[in-house]
Amino acid sequence: MLKLLKYDMKRDLFTLLGGAAALVLGLLAIELLGKQVGMERGAQAVLSLMGYTFFGILILIAVCNSFRLNIRSVGRRLVPLGSLHYVGSALLYGLLLNGVLLVIGGLHMLYYQATGILQQLEQSGSFTINWDSSIPLPFGVSLIVLWGSLFLLTLLLLVMAMMESMRFKGRTLIAVAAVIGISILTSAVENSFFGGAGTQALTGFQIESQSELNLPTESLGAVLPAFLFELVMSALFTWVTVKLINRSVRVE
Repeated sequence: MLKLLKYDMKRDLFTLLGGAAALVLGLLAIELLGKQVGMERGAQAVLSLMGYTFFGILILIAVCNSFRLNIRSVGRRLVPLGSLHYVGSALLYGLLLNGVLLVIGGLHMLYYQATGILQQLEQSGSFTINWDSSIPLPFGVSLIVLWGSLFLLTLLLLVMAMMESMRFKGRTLIAVAAVIGISILTSAVENSFFGGAGTQALTGFQIESQSELNLPTESLGAVLPAFLFELVMSALFTWVTVKLINRSVRVE
């Protein structure tokens, strides 16, 4: 699993470095150009969050593409690997990349705090945080983002395995429909039984207007049942993905 992860990182090294550089340059452009044109701090914060979200989506795409290339080479490897290795490597890859994204975001927040920008945002009402938990805020947000991305990845890897199992036109549309359908079903269950207290990535972030950003959160006790539900769903997604790779299903 770790060897496969190392192979993926080596293959995508220049793309990853270029993406990290583009994100940092983009954040610097928002900060410097925002000052030049007199952009409000709240608007800069929203644009920065949109940049992080965009690169988070790119991370998901990169991990899914890497997973697709790996499972396509299952029968061509000199040393066969267990199907769980492919899933585990992809999940670790996603966690690692999202961890790097969180580190950049953490340094960004430290800059905001050191320069007093964070306090200005809170005083102006552009950025509000309601945190009802004994867990420190940075650690809690990191857990929410990492678990949310991991949960979403298990679903996307399942869909990628389904796509590689099909050999007819329209499989992309079927994959998109599967993602939308399962996401809607999962959200409906969480809303019905857990009051919508899901732990999916960035569900706590709400952009109220062009220059206002809120972070409402639930207590640990409120999200625990939803977390356990998502944990079971993730295990189910992983099990089905492994079965598809093991059986090398071909739907003609």
